[in-house]
Formats: sequence, C-alpha cells, structure tokens
Amino acid sequence: MQIQPVNKDWLITSWGRSEQAGLKQRRLPEHIRLPNYELKERKWRATAMIDAINQRVLPLFEQMYAHSDSRLILTDQEGIILATWGQPKFRERLLQIALGPGSCWQEKVKGTNAIGTALIETKPISVIGEQHFIRQHQFISCSASPIFDYQGNLLGVLDITSEQQQHDVSTQVLVHNMVQLIENHLITHLPDGSTRIDLAMDKSMLDSGWQGIVIADSQGKIMAHNEIATHLIDKPLEAGLHLQDLLDHIPKRIIYETKPINHPAPKQVKIVPDISCEPKLHYGDETLQKAWQQATQLIDHDIPILLLGETGSGKGEFIKALHQASLRRNKPLITVNCAALAKELVESELFGYAPGAFTGASNKGYSGKIRAAHQGTLFLDEIGDMPLEVQTRLLQVLQDKVVVPVGCVQEHAVDIQIIAATHRPLEHAVEQGKFRQDLYYRLNGLTLRLPPLRDRQDKSALIRAIHHKYAPKHQTICPALHVLFSQYLWPGNLRELDNTMKVACLLASEHSQLKRQYLPDDLQQRLQLNKQYDPNSAHQHSPQPEDNVEQEHTLKDHIDDTLLSAFESHSGNISQTARTLGISRNTLYRKLRAIGILE
Repeated sequence: MQIQPVNKDWLITSWGRSEQAGLKQRRLPEHIRLPNYELKERKWRATAMIDAINQRVLPLFEQMYAHSDSRLILTDQEGIILATWGQPKFRERLLQIALGPGSCWQEKVKGTNAIGTALIETKPISVIGEQHFIRQHQFISCSASPIFDYQGNLLGVLDITSEQQQHDVSTQVLVHNMVQLIENHLITHLPDGSTRIDLAMDKSMLDSGWQGIVIADSQGKIMAHNEIATHLIDKPLEAGLHLQDLLDHIPKRIIYETKPINHPAPKQVKIVPDISCEPKLHYGDETLQKAWQQATQLIDHDIPILLLGETGSGKGEFIKALHQASLRRNKPLITVNCAALAKELVESELFGYAPGAFTGASNKGYSGKIRAAHQGTLFLDEIGDMPLEVQTRLLQVLQDKVVVPVGCVQEHAVDIQIIAATHRPLEHAVEQGKFRQDLYYRLNGLTLRLPPLRDRQDKSALIRAIHHKYAPKHQTICPALHVLFSQYLWPGNLRELDNTMKVACLLASEHSQLKRQYLPDDLQQRLQLNKQYDPNSAHQHSPQPEDNVEQEHTLKDHIDDTLLSAFESHSGNISQTARTLGISRNTLYRKLRAIGILE
C-alpha cells in the first residue's frame, strides 16, 4: 500500500518536485559519483568543516550512537557527500544505495531525502522511513541541517542516517546542536581573528557550545558573530563596529569573557592545482590528469608540445583547453590540419604568399596561418603528414621565429606557441626518412600521449557524461547497455562514442531509458560480439579458433543480460533478484560487482 505524505507541506512539495524530476518510486535513481580527483579537491576546500567535526562533533556522535546502525554524513553545498563516520557494518549497507563519499544526493537526483531537501528548504529536515520518495531508501531515517558561515553563505549539510530507527525530536535537536558547534568552530578559527568574546545568561553556559560568540580583528573591529550573540546584545552587531562600543552595550544581566585568539602555526598545505579545464577532458583518468598537469606547467615557457594519440582520442579538445589555460588565451588559436591540405597548398597556407606569387594567387596576397597565430597558439594537427620540403621551412621558422611568404624576400617576426599532434609514430617516420630528425627533436620539447578510450580509467563516467549531453530530459541509460558500452573496444575512440550516443539518443528520444534495442542493427551486432569492428571483414567466414572465444563472449553477455534484466525488473532489490534467479545474495553481489554495477 502506497503511503502518501500528509500534514507536512514541505514533504508534499518535495514529493511533487521528485515526480517533476522524472523519478520513479519503484526504480533506483541514477548513481552520480564524482571522480576521486574532484572529490579530493572538494574535501580540501572543506578542510575547516571536517576538522570541526573531528574535534567537536564526532565525540558527541560516538557517545550518542556508539551501538546503533547510524552514520554521520557531511556534504558540501551541492549535496556531494564529502565524508562519513560511524558503524562500518552499516556503511556497507548504505553503499548499496550510493550513500558514500563522492555521491550526489540532491533532491532532483535521489528524490525526497533529508540532505537534498534540506538544501532546498535551507532548514533542518527529518525524513523518516516511508517519507523517502524512492522505495529502496525507505529502510533508513535521516535528520539533516544546513551549515552556514558567519556571512550567511551555505557551506554544506550535516546529516545523521540510521537504519530502521525512527528519529524523534531529540535527534533533530542533536543535529542542530552539532551544526551550532561546527559554525562556532569556523568563526573562532577565522585567519584574521584576534579577540574572542563569549556571552551567556549564566556562567555555566560560557563554554557550552550555545553561548554567544563575537570575533574582532587586531584593530578591535568586529569581524563575525554567531546568531545567539544577536539575541544577547542590545546593539546591532554590524561588521566594523569597534569592540569597545560593543562592550558598552552589553546588558548587565549578561556574563561575558574576553580572550585572545592564539592561532596555531600554519600547516604545510599541499597546493591544489587549478584543474577547472579537466572535467571537460576526463573524469578521473590518471594518464590524462598527469598529461594536463605537465602541459599546464610548461605551456607559458616557450616549449613546443607534441601530442600523440589515436584518431578520435581527444587531441583537439585537449589543445583547446590548454590554450584557454595559457597566458595566450586572449590571442588566436590557429589550427592547421596537415593531412587535409593538398600537398601543393601546405606551404602557402602556412607561410602565406606575396600578391600574384603563383597562378591563381590573390592579388592582395595572403599572410598565412603562422602569421595569423602571432602572439597566440599554432596547432599543427597530423604533423606526420607534412611534406618533407615544408618541414624544412617550418624548422627555420621554429629556429629563427621569422616567416618569409612564398614569392617574397621580406621577413616577418612571429611570436607563437607551437603544439603539434599526430596519430603516427614519428620515430618510425624518422627512421624511414619520411620525417626530419631535427624537426622531430625541435617539436618534442614535451611529448604527451593520450590514451585510447578502451584503456581509459574513466570510460564508465565518460559514457554517462556523453549520454547526458544528448539525452532527452530525465532519460537514463540502461545498466545492461552501459555494461556493453563499457566492454566495447571503441576503435574510433571518443569520436565514435560521441557519434554513437548522438544517434542512439535521437532514436530513443521518446523513451525514458536508452536500451540496446533502440540502437542501429550494425551497432547492436558489434556490441554483442564485443570485438573491434572491421568494416572490410567478410560477413561469412570459415570457422576459426577465435570463434570459440567470440561464442564465449556472446554466452557471457547473454548471462549478464539475464542477470541485469532481473535486477532492473526488481528495481535493484537484491533479495528479490537473487530469489528469482535461484542464486544466493552473496553470489549476486559478486556477479554485479564483476560487471561494474556495484562497487
């Protein structure tokens, strides 16, 4: 029997928002989890909050919930779980519903829940058992409260989640008390704070966590205060008010203490690099992250960069992002595809030409791509296809930083950052005499190699991200299809994945879930065989030893599809799925982990 929320306006409104977001009560919502590198950065930004919890809140939580199946959870202002504390055994149960670090618990993603709903309502919220919109979440009870800084900015949410236990008013008060401790800790650790004033109606309350707190800087001007202080002092606590003016207006009934703030010696903090461009390039692939970090370190030091990688592996996007991260970002990025230009036009395209330099030349002449990139970046794509005679002239430009147009003797000074890219092994081309050795060593000041899609650590996240790019609103990707996409070799790399997803989403535009049956027949066949597609291979062939391997893959895919279909039909319920398949829960867990559905 469906339980409808009643007599709670916020709960009715929240359920309505969950339905409008396209969520279904009986279907597990999409699991959105940040890559590890981004989670680490967010945790670094929240260091002060995490320190406050470890020092002031965790001892209280452990005392109150030492023997219960409960977890203390901290999220940032976007509902991303940063850290959890509590019973390890219960933690494993929560991971089954993606209630672990890095997971997103916004209301539009997970339906009515204390964390996501508290972010929207900006007030303490408790969601008890069946009040959760998603059925699979109804075995827990949650109480959450927003955390604000002294300026009223939302920092995150603190939550207590328990299994089966029904949270009462005491739990809500406890969470609110914990948040008060965190906010007090944050204002008393402001870097410029010099003096602290604690205020209370009774001396026993001065160090209780519920006292009023005012912070002043070294000049005696008020910087910050908590909400309780505003109720204890007659004068408005405006920033910049002098400390003496405050003390003159403290009512006689109020007890206060003034004490200096002794800041600890500064810690050696690891500098987190600016990786604002990285999410466009990858979602946690270590090879790409390392390449990006090295490239950004050298891009502004006049060092040529050589980028290697298979066709479609994302070299162009990498270089666009790199240009935007450089000091030349406001100057042009000029791209020359050396493989797409006719051999007789490469020289004039690069170096330009004088008026009437050859038959068909413009009477006005042409400055060329290199001069067009002056003070900017010149991207020479597929440099391995550049003719030898043009390589000689390019080498001269790199050495002398001057350009001489075709049919002209006048030199033009240029200031350019050179980035070259190719899918060919240039070392072999040098050995075969097809590429100048001196030009090769001039270009590879820093050589970076982008991994093919089949080898990327973030392939699963990329598949979801590109699906999200083209999918109709609220459409999800079927777990079984996601597994097939993850196992496919993608010979065309990111370009093939992007084109495939665009076509698939158009064909399935009227469906709430992208499934294999909506794909073109040739793609379904390639995915099912799980091998690299060769368009020149014959459709019929004699039996080969490799056929046995392909048959094993096909059989395995069929078994995986059966398991996933049962898992989906039971909305992710482990017990019901195991019962339907006639296997144990442990066996089902093991198989779901093996195909990437569970962590």
